[in-house]
Amino acid sequence: MRINVPKSAQKSFWNEPAANTIEFWTFRFKPECKVGDRIEFFFNGKKVAVAKVAIIEAAGLSKCNHSGKYLNRWKVFWLPESFIDLRN
Repeated sequence: MRINVPKSAQKSFWNEPAANTIEFWTFRFKPECKVGDRIEFFFNGKKVAVAKVAIIEAAGLSKCNHSGKYLNRWKVFWLPESFIDLRN
């Protein structure tokens, strides 16, 4: 799965998640991936990180604990230990 991180989200993309949380990306429509698939994150066409899909959640089941947003979006979650920073 390829995720093109928009410029507006690139700075905050590198913020460490809160302890005991799991990161996710949201989609308006059902994403075409499955648990265990590789996620590749791109900034302006350059691959900057990879992770593995841990959970796929249908829209309407949960919202972001931090912002309260994204209730009506599909979510693809990855575990922090699967995230690899490729900026080096």
